[in-house]
Amino acid sequence: MKKLLLIGLVSVTSTASTAALASGHSMPVADAWSNITWDKSAKDMPKGDYARGEKLHSYGLCITCHGEQGIAPSRNAPNLAGNTVLYTYKELQDYKSGLRNEGNGKASVMHAATTPMSNQDMADVAVYYAAQKLPAPTGNYTPPANIKKLVTKGDVSRMITPCASCHGVHGEGRDITPALAGQVPAYFIRTMAAYKHGKRTNDINEGMAQFTQDLTDAEIQGLAEYYANLMPKNPAPAAGKE
Repeated sequence: MKKLLLIGLVSVTSTASTAALASGHSMPVADAWSNITWDKSAKDMPKGDYARGEKLHSYGLCITCHGEQGIAPSRNAPNLAGNTVLYTYKELQDYKSGLRNEGNGKASVMHAATTPMSNQDMADVAVYYAAQKLPAPTGNYTPPANIKKLVTKGDVSRMITPCASCHGVHGEGRDITPALAGQVPAYFIRTMAAYKHGKRTNDINEGMAQFTQDLTDAEIQGLAEYYANLMPKNPAPAAGKE
């Protein structure tokens, strides 16, 4: 019964969120994380339960935008499959508190969806998504030399750190650094632009704002294509080969 109640609350609150956004209501404002406050939150995170996370995903609104097993069916939402537990948990925390708010209306919907969620609920869905696998990319893709260099070596002249140094060689992410392999290109571009223009500021110490500041639009587009076509570290088995 409690699970069904949660689902009902999410549905009702999400509808209310859309109405509030249309009438100009603002999101709450939260204090930024420090390394100390985040470390404490991560330490206090409950142990996630896969089965509960799967039910929250399936019977809540998550599946509507983020698709079966966390693979988004459209360009409007990110894939959640294969992301790190801590990253997903932190993003849910940030949407609930209002710290993540790019001002495009999408954060308002996520704020409404996360408001009735407990820390346990967030840990549960985070564990569920981390266990899902993205399919291997199809087609032939050869990254441009300048994009490959940004990923593996960065650009010292612009003080841009190699993407792989934080996000991993396979784009698998680590701790609160998200996985990028197989990410929806439109979402990737939108997120990078939000960092670059100061619309997204929920990363600790605002590191991404610094790294994206000097990237060109063409480079961001190129990185989006690179990661969309990057083989995940542990891809889902091909159909008929499970």
